[in-house]
Amino acid sequence: MFSLRFDFRLAPSSPATMADLYAASLDMAAWAEENGANNVLFSQHHASPDGYLPSPLVMAGAAAARTSSLPIAVGALLLLMYDPIKLAEDIAVLDHLSRGRISYIIGLGYRDEEYAMFGVDKGNRGKLMEERIEVLQKALAGEEFTWNGRRIHVTPKPFSANGPVMAYGGGTPAAARRAARFGLMFAPQTNAQRILDAYDEEATRQGHPTGMYHVLPDGYPTTLFVAKDVDKAWDRLGPYMLHDALMYGEWLGGTKASVSSAASTVDELRAEEGSYRIVTPDEAVEMINRFGSLGLQPLSGGLPPELAWESLELIEKEVIPAVKA
Repeated sequence: MFSLRFDFRLAPSSPATMADLYAASLDMAAWAEENGANNVLFSQHHASPDGYLPSPLVMAGAAAARTSSLPIAVGALLLLMYDPIKLAEDIAVLDHLSRGRISYIIGLGYRDEEYAMFGVDKGNRGKLMEERIEVLQKALAGEEFTWNGRRIHVTPKPFSANGPVMAYGGGTPAAARRAARFGLMFAPQTNAQRILDAYDEEATRQGHPTGMYHVLPDGYPTTLFVAKDVDKAWDRLGPYMLHDALMYGEWLGGTKASVSSAASTVDELRAEEGSYRIVTPDEAVEMINRFGSLGLQPLSGGLPPELAWESLELIEKEVIPAVKA
């Protein structure tokens, strides 16, 4: 019925602290489990001036310890920013800790600052990614092998019989083909048919299943809040949502993604009726009937937790009962 995403951007104007946001997200994960959420997702970026989460596995582990059945996702997991062997060990431990509840969406990354910070050759990043996916898969399978002159044997093997669920995300045919080549599920940034076709064609060529992708429907908001007084809510929440949109806009440079926006003011962000939305409880019910779920980013832009809870409590008290009825 709904999913929660956390990236922990903290706008300079926010009175909240990063410690406030981290703690609130774990309380919200527990709340999400109690109210039947589809999953909770933790995102990753580095060297961001607003503190964007650099360590999603830490938060995923903390959320797993606070819950018992809630599916948890890490996305995108920027594989090139890790030693893949140590990453495999951490993923294996988390798979046991969560009893198989944590899944991963691997991403290539797109910011020069991140590549520079971790010494990644941007011009060679596609080749490096394919090498590390192969290494990660072998390591998680418990294979003994040699890589770069290193003898590798990762233990313990994951809790999940076939290892944790892994997907690959991206917005190009090359990304789709890479996912299919390694038998990974695909998380496309757009619903362009040519990208989905590229996945299916490569999957067929490799003897892997086709159609292993989940596409967000047109018009699906990824940062949604629920309020009885929408005008008042835009006045209170809008500046935080705008910070999120502006930062992503600066990073993406016009590339279409689920967080895309061309707005430069709160009024423009509202008028877009795009990724960032505030709706009434009745409208939220209509969206669930239309899309099947709500995409929530309750701490968007460093929104103070007390404001974020107002939306979640309204979903619990009015939206969920109405849908169930």
